[in-house]
Amino acid sequence: MNSKYISDKYYSLVNSKKVVNDPGQIEVIQSLDYLYYLIKMPFSFKNFFKKKKILGVYIYGEVGRGKSFLMDVFYQSIIGKNSLRIHQHVFMYQIYNYLNKANSLNIKNPFKYAIDKFIKNISILCVDEFEVLDVADAMILERLYQELYKKGIKVVLTSNTEPNLLYENGLQRNRFIPFINLINNVMIVNKIESGKDYRIVSQNRNDIKNFQEFYFINENMRLLEKLFSFLSNKINVSSLNLEYNNRRFYIDKSANNVAFFHFNELCKENYSNIDYIKLAERFSWLIISSIPKLTAKDRNMAKRFQSLIDILYDEKIGLAVSSEVKPKDIYEAGDGSKEFSRTVSRLYEMTNRSWLNKIRDKRFKIMFDM
Repeated sequence: MNSKYISDKYYSLVNSKKVVNDPGQIEVIQSLDYLYYLIKMPFSFKNFFKKKKILGVYIYGEVGRGKSFLMDVFYQSIIGKNSLRIHQHVFMYQIYNYLNKANSLNIKNPFKYAIDKFIKNISILCVDEFEVLDVADAMILERLYQELYKKGIKVVLTSNTEPNLLYENGLQRNRFIPFINLINNVMIVNKIESGKDYRIVSQNRNDIKNFQEFYFINENMRLLEKLFSFLSNKINVSSLNLEYNNRRFYIDKSANNVAFFHFNELCKENYSNIDYIKLAERFSWLIISSIPKLTAKDRNMAKRFQSLIDILYDEKIGLAVSSEVKPKDIYEAGDGSKEFSRTVSRLYEMTNRSWLNKIRDKRFKIMFDM
């Protein structure tokens, strides 16, 4: 490890002009410094007299304010065999797999079993985009994090929502309150103050495509088809079935790790995070046509689309879309519209040409650079 604290790494990036110094992030950086200190020097004199055992740091704030970036700075500073960075959807997917295995084995304490399996060789856990939307998740989170706490695992969580507002108006929320209390009692809770959304790039209004390289307005299927033909790189187009866990995901049009979908095929059907994770594991680029303007009655479709974009973003998947409207107008009002603002921000980022520098499959960047 080269830097003494997370702040050293941060200000090194600032001085090299790779990032902009943001006063709204300073308090979070200081908390990550302290967590870093506890991890590197757990038996120090200062920590010896510390009465309160700390589970970790909970970072929340508006979309695009650098929460994931600061987590990554922390993670890169402590990266090693004993650390793991994971998206919330993937974390819960793996936990449920272990819980199901524990139940099949008639394990007396399935939560302890699941955490023991999950944290094998892990002492530092970074969970990005923490949110609670499902009653099933809400009912088990306190027990899961109590197990992490007992085992001395250090945790960093990023979220758009402050702890006291998590799972607001959710079913049986009174049973979720102990988890909120746990977060407030054993984690350092920091808000990144309001400021610029760094994921939204200034746009040239004279651009015929309006604002993005791979976001097409007015149902421009010709451009999507042309892009699919280019990305498929002359490989035969075919349909296929993804089969897993007694489930099947039908893809009508695919080639060269690229899949082409109509929005309804992905979000009108009753798909879950597990389905979207499997999709991201199989393909490196998705093309999605005909994203409609969603209303309050389309809450389930909006939620699925939000989950899909979160997973594609975390897995660094290439993306191109067509829509009737701009991202900010897709889901303006309805249950979950506040949380949907993250999806809007990510659509701006993922359909901008600069996303090519981040995508998992570097072949596509090379193709565009040719």
